[in-house]
Amino acid sequence: MALQPVNDNTPAAAGIRGTEAQDRVVAQPRRRWPIWAALAVALIAVAVVLINMASTWARADVTVARERLRIAEVTEGRFVRDVAIQGEIVAAVKPTLFAPSAGKVAVRVAPGDVVAAGDVIAEIDSPTLKNSLDQARALLQSQQIALEREVITGRQTDLQNQQAVDLAEVAIKAAERELRRAEQSWEYQVISRQDYEKAVDDLARAQLEYTHKQADAQLFRERQDFEERAQALEMQQQELRVAELERQVGALSVRSPVAGVVGSLLVEDRSAVAADLPLVSVVDLTRLELEVPLVQGYADDIAVGMPATINYQGTTFTARVSSISPEVTNNTVATRIAFVDGQPEGLRQNQRLTGRIEIETVEDALMIPRGPYFNSDGGRAVYRVDGDFAIRTPVTVGATSTSVIQVLSGVTVGDRIVVSNTQAFEGAPEVLITD
Repeated sequence: MALQPVNDNTPAAAGIRGTEAQDRVVAQPRRRWPIWAALAVALIAVAVVLINMASTWARADVTVARERLRIAEVTEGRFVRDVAIQGEIVAAVKPTLFAPSAGKVAVRVAPGDVVAAGDVIAEIDSPTLKNSLDQARALLQSQQIALEREVITGRQTDLQNQQAVDLAEVAIKAAERELRRAEQSWEYQVISRQDYEKAVDDLARAQLEYTHKQADAQLFRERQDFEERAQALEMQQQELRVAELERQVGALSVRSPVAGVVGSLLVEDRSAVAADLPLVSVVDLTRLELEVPLVQGYADDIAVGMPATINYQGTTFTARVSSISPEVTNNTVATRIAFVDGQPEGLRQNQRLTGRIEIETVEDALMIPRGPYFNSDGGRAVYRVDGDFAIRTPVTVGATSTSVIQVLSGVTVGDRIVVSNTQAFEGAPEVLITD
């Protein structure tokens, strides 16, 4: 305990030293918490954390690490429903040339040769066909001569008939003079009545003969015209036969119908061929198309003229559906895709390319990326991310494309959903996402 200082002014304190030099102020010691109190506080904190963790774990049925998930947002925009395609480049025009007649073939080209339209590809030697043409021409010439002879004979007969008509006309005039003379003589009673009547009968006979001569001449002319027309028709028929044989003989020189490249030879040079036997194929490389074996399920949605794109060496080319096969083969429908603005250079036959066909377009559509999650839940639900939880959310989807899926209801723009495989979620209502 500290001593009270002595007042130096008092007489009793005079000459006595104080104890100030010996006194030392001692600080009051601090009070310390016991160790058990600190441990209690730590245990309480751990208990609170464990309770929170236990409640979180009790809420979720499945726990998945965040690094194993791929998450994307629901967007809104222009949705294009399309179908991915893969096929081979084929020639849109690839005619196969056939032998027009039986004979011996002489091939004038080799595979890979460039030919122009009208160039001779092969020649057929057919003596039988050429002989038929010569016989047809000879028959046509004989028919022409026969027709000319018929015309000359008709003209000659016409002259004879005309001469008979003219003589009959002269006989009428002579009979008329005799009748006038008989009338005058009968008036003066110079001749008998019998002579007079005979003059009348002679005139009637002359007139009748004239009429018959004219009718005979007209009938002959009609018959002659008919004969000439009949022979002319026969000659015309023979001319057509000759023209056809000339066409067949001309076709013995097999010519390319298009400009292109010789594809393959289907016969050996100098070999005997039958009629309609395939000889050679020609490929028009300026008109190449992509032939796609489209799955039957998409065939009902595809129509001729639909827009499409074809990928070639990193570049996308505009195209369109040019044709669709009317039959199904091996559950696929052969579909042709044609280039719109010209085909790329360096394109070859049988080259495999990819692309897509645009089926329909929807504006302001909700879209989610396409991924494995769509098959995991059958497209009926998605897992929407809310904080540390992925919540199973039923959705209604519409059309699908190669990269996105149209959503009709269940989510809104900006929602984050799990787009990776969700089979590990086992259909749980909520899944805890851990870091």
